[in-house]
Amino acid sequence: MIRALQIHVTQVGFRGVSFDLQSATTRDVRSLSEKATNDDKDRTFLDETSKIIEAAENNDVLLRVMGSIAFKLHCPQFSYMSDQMNRKLTDIDFASYSSEMNSVDQLLRDLDYTTQSYVQLAAASVGRSIYWKKDNSVHIDVFWDKLQMNHTVNFRGRLETDEPTIPLPELLQEKFQIVKINWKDIKDVVMLLREHDVAEKDSGREAVDLSIISKVLSNDWGYYYTFTQNIKETQTRIQELTMLSENDKATVTARLTRVLETIESARKSAKWTLRSKIGTKRIWYTEVGEV
Repeated sequence: MIRALQIHVTQVGFRGVSFDLQSATTRDVRSLSEKATNDDKDRTFLDETSKIIEAAENNDVLLRVMGSIAFKLHCPQFSYMSDQMNRKLTDIDFASYSSEMNSVDQLLRDLDYTTQSYVQLAAASVGRSIYWKKDNSVHIDVFWDKLQMNHTVNFRGRLETDEPTIPLPELLQEKFQIVKINWKDIKDVVMLLREHDVAEKDSGREAVDLSIISKVLSNDWGYYYTFTQNIKETQTRIQELTMLSENDKATVTARLTRVLETIESARKSAKWTLRSKIGTKRIWYTEVGEV
């Protein structure tokens, strides 16, 4: 059950607004929408996310937020950094299981979303459905069972472990599977790792469980290479974010170092070792076109 956060105007958090973190075991999208932004477009995205999550919960439909909104929801203490870094919302992304496809489709149609068969056919190759509000104000992607882009992030058996977003290890993978990572993705990662510590083994859903990530990367050299290159790229580019404090930068950089050390120290499979000998002489990722 998604519980409301208690909001107090004198504590840390969004500009003039903050969260009682002791009582906040889940994130409240409605609070973000009402208090966290003065941007009308951002508020529209957050309003719609809130409505969809509430409807999914009320109808026992398993649907988890991913993308930039998920990062804001999972970072109640440091979500203000998104505004500091001028990180704007552009769409709404969800993850679910293919077994929930009919239920999700009906849920979105009941909420005044629509789609077209030719669009669904084009998107099906990457395990994704696309919907849009009938007034064209909001665009939604739903990814089924996995995020299949430059590399694959598997959601099977994982979506039940957190709500209303995908779990922390998958949030980090969502960004670091991108071969040509850009500023908006780096900003999301910086906010996530300023809010959440990392752990070599599962220590609860408020720390990034690195064992989940290491297991995947230790069997896939290509994904390992992209992921670790993005760690180093983020550590370099965070220094350009002059709006952040030195403490913020140091905390995120140290956590990224621990992520890298854990990945490097993990035992690699024979498949990984063989592929590593070829390196970047052969393409190591899937090229993704626009849908």
